[in-house]
Amino acid sequence: MDLRDDDLTSLANSLAELVGAPITIEDPDSSVLAYSQSVGAERSQAVDDARITTILGRQVPPHYRALLDDAGVFTEVARSRDVVTVDLPGSGMTQRAIVAVRDEAGALLGSVWAAVPEGITAEQRQSMRDLAPVVADRLVRLRERADSTRRQTVEVVEALLSGGDEAVRVAQAQGLRTPCTALVLASDRARRPVPASRAGAFVLHLAAVAPSAAAAQVDDVVYAVVAGPETAAARVARDFLARSRGPLVIGVGRQVESAAAIDLSARDADAVVRVLRRRGRTGVVETVRGALADVVALRSADAWAGYEEFSPLTALVRFDEEQNAELLPTARAYLAHGGDVGAAAASLHVHPNTLRNRLRRASQAVGVDLDDPDTRLLLALHLKVAEVADADEG
Repeated sequence: MDLRDDDLTSLANSLAELVGAPITIEDPDSSVLAYSQSVGAERSQAVDDARITTILGRQVPPHYRALLDDAGVFTEVARSRDVVTVDLPGSGMTQRAIVAVRDEAGALLGSVWAAVPEGITAEQRQSMRDLAPVVADRLVRLRERADSTRRQTVEVVEALLSGGDEAVRVAQAQGLRTPCTALVLASDRARRPVPASRAGAFVLHLAAVAPSAAAAQVDDVVYAVVAGPETAAARVARDFLARSRGPLVIGVGRQVESAAAIDLSARDADAVVRVLRRRGRTGVVETVRGALADVVALRSADAWAGYEEFSPLTALVRFDEEQNAELLPTARAYLAHGGDVGAAAASLHVHPNTLRNRLRRASQAVGVDLDDPDTRLLLALHLKVAEVADADEG
């Protein structure tokens, strides 16, 4: 959730004046919500590398976060009701004073950080204690406003993803032109949500490069609908991942000529994400065209229900389990090499005649004739479906 606004920046500047030190206001994930502007030469010594890189990236850099984490700073801030000080000589970070910001129920909203290279004075410590509730009040109000805006945005995105007449109405109200394409930003592993900071960054990225786009975090992923063809949507997605850090993937659905069909594009994008996770890919964007074989296999999985016993794959697996005949690896290699016996045999490190004998045995003993095109089609399809389904469950 993005709580950054001009009021919070003004508050950070006011805090810096009252405390007499450069200030950052951060959320619990170490994202910078606001920071004070440097005022006066007397504060230049407090502008260290850690502060500069944190402000530029709007996030505490990973190596500084690791140092602070190892020193137990985040744990102490989370449980303390007083100002916490930290000094890490040689780290590129001058001394810091931190106070947690909590709501009335005691829930952690964030923290205020002051750079105090000479150490914190008693007056500064008291000022930070006194001002923490002021920051908390501002963050609560911003959170309430952000929650309201987010709910409205989620409703818009969910209406678009549902397709049909309602999607057409909402698209027109949003100024979303067609053709349009659905995107899904997701973690590279199932059941792991996209971090709020990355979700917010993606929404901001789309607002900058595709102003008519609608995007919102829904459950563990971020859905977006972007005006333009599939190629343009993929380009926007790749530009984001090129700048963003984290184990993320983006699936791109088909372009649709009417908002009524956005639900089809969204289902495509969901399926592409599942495929990318199966492939073990991270930091990549893929379109439904690029992942078509696996996407179709995912969609075909249900069609096999009740027919597995008739499948050539089932017959080969059963025979191999009983006879240890290695017919399935043989058939798989034969299909993978387009029926080229020599290449298939080489991949299995066996003589071509050995492979021919196994193929003959598959036909005579199991009834799986790989000279028959329908048998080859069924086996190849069931192999792909089984491969995708097994990985998808994992």
